[in-house]
Amino acid sequence: MPALLQSRSDTDLALRTRLESLSAADKEFWAFRGNSRRGHAHAFFQYPAMMVPQMQRELIRAVATAKPALSSAFDPYVGSGTTLTEAMLHGLSFSGWDINPLAILLCQTKTGPFHPRALSAKLAEVLGRVAADSSDTLETVLPNTTKWFRRPVAVALSRLRRAVRAEPTLWARRFFWVAIADAVRLTSNSRTSTFKLHIREKEEIRKRRVSPTRVFEETATSNIEHLKAMCRDLTERELLEKGRYSHDVQIRLCDATKPRLLPRVSAGHDLLISSPPYGDNKSTVPYGQYSYLPLHWIDGRDIVEWWDESWLCSTHEIDSRSLGGVIGRGEPDTSELSAISPAFRRIAEALSSAPRDRLKRVAAFCRDLNRSLGPVLGEMRDGAYLIWTLGNRHVGGIPVPLNEIFADFLKARGCRPVADIARAIPSKRMAIKNSVSDTMRTESVLVFRK
Repeated sequence: MPALLQSRSDTDLALRTRLESLSAADKEFWAFRGNSRRGHAHAFFQYPAMMVPQMQRELIRAVATAKPALSSAFDPYVGSGTTLTEAMLHGLSFSGWDINPLAILLCQTKTGPFHPRALSAKLAEVLGRVAADSSDTLETVLPNTTKWFRRPVAVALSRLRRAVRAEPTLWARRFFWVAIADAVRLTSNSRTSTFKLHIREKEEIRKRRVSPTRVFEETATSNIEHLKAMCRDLTERELLEKGRYSHDVQIRLCDATKPRLLPRVSAGHDLLISSPPYGDNKSTVPYGQYSYLPLHWIDGRDIVEWWDESWLCSTHEIDSRSLGGVIGRGEPDTSELSAISPAFRRIAEALSSAPRDRLKRVAAFCRDLNRSLGPVLGEMRDGAYLIWTLGNRHVGGIPVPLNEIFADFLKARGCRPVADIARAIPSKRMAIKNSVSDTMRTESVLVFRK
């Protein structure tokens, strides 16, 4: 066997042995029951279906043990930035993609710079501007503003928005936009018990007494403390230089199914660690709908310079841009997917007698997920490890084996399986059921090598 192949085989064995030993020592190890606390930057914001930080930490450690030269990581569905934060704490360079502008903002904020003392002073200035603002002008183009916000709440949010926009530094504005997003989430007329926009009862709205300014101040103050903790951890690891992370971090708002419009910023990554959606957002987790109200109070140009309001043209726009979001984006070719994946062929046959939209929805999602693998694998070095956390849901009462389908997609592109870990979901905040399908109670962690 050539030396390179022998070396990779030995590394695969070392990684598989490490993962299996953790599972053998404690069959509930990967569930992290009672041990999934979100500290420092992980605690900035309550985002849907966040990954368990401790789990990502152990996965990165396992790869680093087997492959000591590990230097960079990539997450093409970066979400709120759990993998990003753990990669930084491990001293890795990092790249992340997402289609949701709110997710990108959260990740941008978590990358620093880490100047908590300066942020405390800037927070006092923001609150001073709010106190001095007597204008009742609303700073949003949100349709049906009065449906989602009582007038005093909308006025207070507008004053906060003006005060944050007056802050001269971009990194500080981003930090405060996250606090405004939390204030919107907790003071709007939408229920917080669901990720979907769901209006509260009229009597409940009438009786509610909420203060966006107080929520903003409490969130910003708490997040500054979380930032201090992150700063201490990075400093102890000698990963900060004048308050800035010492390795490269790139966060990009983009569609993972489309080829990169910008040149790759590195020679490729050593590790991919990600948890893509488990189905189209409509029938699993509506990340875009959850983000719709907060994004209407945030200056999108502070997220990307090329921001335009089309991202918020409807409550479903961001979700429609996500995997499987538009069924009619070319009729899903079930025969093509079936040829690639025997597991997909089985689910297509099982759904053939169900209402037609069920198979079309599953096929559209699988089509887009498979399409994303071209651009995604293009970011990885030859020999890189790929770790995917996936959930299997039910559609029309029929289980969709996404872990098997996705494994087929990877094998068709020449990727080699290394390990497969099963884990229970004890605490991930997400719906178990919705009007379209059961979602998921267990996950599979697939480990492949490119």
